[in-house]
Amino acid sequence: MRNYFFLSLLCVLFLTTCGEDDQPNPSTDDQLPPVPEVLDGPYTIEGASILKDGVPTYYKGVNTLQTFGLGDAELMNEWNVQIVREFIGNLREQPITEDAIQASDGVWYHGLQKIADRNRANDKITIFCPFGWVNEAGQQQLFTGLNPSEQPFYEAYKQKMKAIAEQFKDQPDVWIEVWNEPYSWNNSNGYTHDRWLVDMQDMVDNLRWVDGFQNIILVPGNEQDQSENALFEKGKELLEGRYNILFDLHAYEKWLVNTTEEELTDRLQAIADDDFAFIMGEVGVQNVGEVMPVQHFLDAAKATNTTTLAWLWNLNSDDKNALLTDDGQANATSDNNLWGSRFRDFLQD
Repeated sequence: MRNYFFLSLLCVLFLTTCGEDDQPNPSTDDQLPPVPEVLDGPYTIEGASILKDGVPTYYKGVNTLQTFGLGDAELMNEWNVQIVREFIGNLREQPITEDAIQASDGVWYHGLQKIADRNRANDKITIFCPFGWVNEAGQQQLFTGLNPSEQPFYEAYKQKMKAIAEQFKDQPDVWIEVWNEPYSWNNSNGYTHDRWLVDMQDMVDNLRWVDGFQNIILVPGNEQDQSENALFEKGKELLEGRYNILFDLHAYEKWLVNTTEEELTDRLQAIADDDFAFIMGEVGVQNVGEVMPVQHFLDAAKATNTTTLAWLWNLNSDDKNALLTDDGQANATSDNNLWGSRFRDFLQD
């Protein structure tokens, strides 16, 4: 989402869709990847909890753009960032182990292994998440709002995701998210919870068929990830015969506007009470409209020990969602509801 930000990343759209009835067939039980008798750890999912060495824990962190260049690790440490979700805007050409390359869109991209190594050296968990695809002509298609299995690049997407899983299968502090913000914000364009289930089964199993890949896999909700309804309707079916699944939801208008801390606390707690492990993978003060209040959400996340990541760790004084100014200070003005200082306080509390 965050349309104003993505437009600055040269979003030239190309989209070929299938008919609404052309949905893939779900996996049958005998087609599921095997479940190990013992999970390697140290990071595992049990019920509604993220475990580290068997102990329930939660994290506070940020979304970053380190595929465009490594950030200031010391500054992240100073802010007490514990977990980072890494933006992959050109999945097709994204280097995995290589040094930086200049891709067909003219942008330089840095290797995922180098990013994971830097994060690990600073005691941070890494989440790699695909945000977009760039075709051979250099045209970018962002994933947000799309029906995954309908995309013409879907099979190529699966192959690249398996390659990433193969690289990081022995690095348990690297988690992989299958897709950023799928499906229409208002459940249009042929969306159904059955479609969500089939797509998520296919994308999760695609990674699990990589021999030895036990890392945590993140699965988004519906309505461009602002809704947990798909979890309540089909989440238990997705979890059947699968392991180390962590759900990811995003807090923008449908969480922040016309809500109270008490309402949000109840909403977050209801997800955990239904035995779903989840994080709030993005929260920011602006999405498609005006700047929104956010402190009530941060208070609710704190009250429920909900892993929460801010959008966005970026040095950009003109971007209301950027946590940092051009010179690396907290980006906190009346124009962005003191966002930078509010989230810095949340990280350090």
